[in-house]
Amino acid sequence: MNLLRHLACLVVGAAVALASVVVHRSAFPLGLLLALATTFAVPWWLLTSVRPRTVASYVVGWLVVLVLVLEGRPEGDYALASDLDGYALLGAGFLLILVGIVALAGRRGRGT
Repeated sequence: MNLLRHLACLVVGAAVALASVVVHRSAFPLGLLLALATTFAVPWWLLTSVRPRTVASYVVGWLVVLVLVLEGRPEGDYALASDLDGYALLGAGFLLILVGIVALAGRRGRGT
């Protein structure tokens, strides 16, 4: 059951990243704000859940799609342009790495 939960978070992370790439340039700045809000709302919700380590699976799914998008398209252009929108999504990826590390650290007990 635990593996299924992590697999579901991986798929959700990939889906959110793909949706973020699709909408981040539409209706500036609303598309970018929607992409960033969704990107960070899901891990925040997962961090407050009973199993906060599932955030790491979400982050891996999100980053896999980001890396695939950064490779470029066969025509030679990129889905993420080198502008404010593209750099904001790249920055979100770096912040998500930190969120994943915090999630893997887990909750500490009341003692030392």
